Amino acid sequence: MVKLFAPLLLIVSALAAFPAPAADLRPEAIVTVLPKDAIPAILSPTFEDGRKIPWLKGKDKVVGVQIADESRAYPVATLSRHEIVNDKISGVPFAVTW
Repeated sequence: MVKLFAPLLLIVSALAAFPAPAADLRPEAIVTVLPKDAIPAILSPTFEDGRKIPWLKGKDKVVGVQIADESRAYPVATLSRHEIVNDKISGVPFAVTW
């Protein structure tokens, strides 16, 4: 079972209640900054005790996932550089996206 954090659920619910107006998208106005697949996904993440990582502070934000008895935290600082983590907990594959 995946646990959802109440604040996240509340934000998603609030956004769904107020749909954005249709955007005036013009394909010729879209500017591509990076080529396709320029930001690599993390395909085989490794984990350490967060208290032992010198660059990770107590105030730093993480995305947390819990399935069954196992939980993991994905630092937002890392997600900002990779945007996708493909992982598996208790045999359940999932993706963390940012």
